[in-house]
Amino acid sequence: MKNGIDDLILDYCNDLTNVSGGLDPEVLAYWYKRVEDKAKEVCSSELGEKIVFTQNRILWMKFDIKLSKRVVPLVLETIRDFIPLMPYSTTLYFEKVYQLILDEFNRDYV
Repeated sequence: MKNGIDDLILDYCNDLTNVSGGLDPEVLAYWYKRVEDKAKEVCSSELGEKIVFTQNRILWMKFDIKLSKRVVPLVLETIRDFIPLMPYSTTLYFEKVYQLILDEFNRDYV
């Protein structure tokens, strides 16, 4: 006999499993690559060379972000475009990345 509580607990466990999967280094690398490729596609080839995301080889969840000030708005727009397509925990991660890039960009102009 099925119990509603059992279904609720099963759904909750599945949700927790899915949340942890979005923070795998491979998943983050995939989304960084998608953002990098799309941003390079949108801008000119000269500016595209100034968009670089590199994954740290020791700390797999750490990425070095090197951007020209002229491409920051394009990269931020690209991140915003991809956020709805990402898993929940990856979305939280990239919202923080978005905020860090924006803060760094604004700090240079204040």
